[in-house]
Amino acid sequence: MAENSSTGAMLEMRDAFGQALVEMGCKYPKMIVLDADLHTSSKAGYFKQAFPDRFIQVGIAEQNLFGIAAGLALTGFIPFPSTFAVFATRRALDQIAISICYPKLNVKIPGSYVGLPTSRAGASHNCIEDIAVMRSLPHMRVADPGDNADLQAIIQAAINVDGPVYFRVTRYTLPKLFGPDHVFQWGKGRRICAGGDVTLFSTGMMTGLCLEAADLLARDQIEADLIHMGSIKPIDCGLIIESVKRTGCAVTAENATIIGGLGAAVTEVVAEAHPVPVQRIGVRDRWVDSGGIDELFTHHGMQPKDIAAAAREAIRLKRRRAD
Repeated sequence: MAENSSTGAMLEMRDAFGQALVEMGCKYPKMIVLDADLHTSSKAGYFKQAFPDRFIQVGIAEQNLFGIAAGLALTGFIPFPSTFAVFATRRALDQIAISICYPKLNVKIPGSYVGLPTSRAGASHNCIEDIAVMRSLPHMRVADPGDNADLQAIIQAAINVDGPVYFRVTRYTLPKLFGPDHVFQWGKGRRICAGGDVTLFSTGMMTGLCLEAADLLARDQIEADLIHMGSIKPIDCGLIIESVKRTGCAVTAENATIIGGLGAAVTEVVAEAHPVPVQRIGVRDRWVDSGGIDELFTHHGMQPKDIAAAAREAIRLKRRRAD
């Protein structure tokens, strides 16, 4: 249910998240949602309304939130401890690492309010480092959905796999990329459009912006191979290598810091298997200040025109190497 049934308009991703929780709750009676006093913002409140006996309000105590989730997993439940990504990755990292990842417990962690669309909340709430932090934890799977259908498929895939999962929920209305029958697979990327001049590797909401960038490049007869990497860990090494062998250069784009995130994951694969020029789009080594969403994307050089410019630079570097 990624659309408003009365208007047909796309839902903001956090609303799609709340609806998906209810849908999964109907299918899985062992599913429990825990909250750190943010259910009205994250929209986990949808689950509270539908299943009040399977909703646990922990309060503003994130370390306890994940400790309780670990205990529930040990007794056979499928816990979804829900909070803002910044509080999961900064405040409760030790509990996630030692209580959940170390014993490989079946806990599914939605990180809400990720990246620049958190907007005017400032450095205390704008979480840009969660991909880097979570992908560094042994046993943890990491995903960033490109649209609401991808989000729902990721939640289903999270339940289907045993062990800890972290997935991102953006406070933003994303354009539709996938249909209702979309299936998410761990360790598999998805080619959105094919081209042979440059590869655009993107994740999360940046896939929609990369699609706009591909249109800008097409006006100059530059064909981009756009690949959505919804599964960041494990990552699709085979598809990465296959694409860069054809295009000879790449751009990565993520709604997160470029340090340790998708750009790092892709360049690790490229450096080991088939080195090519790579340009990275994302937040540089800096904090995110308050501002409007569009203003922040412009300030951090993450708009479609910036992605297109990075692609042209990658092509220039490729041609210089060939000379």
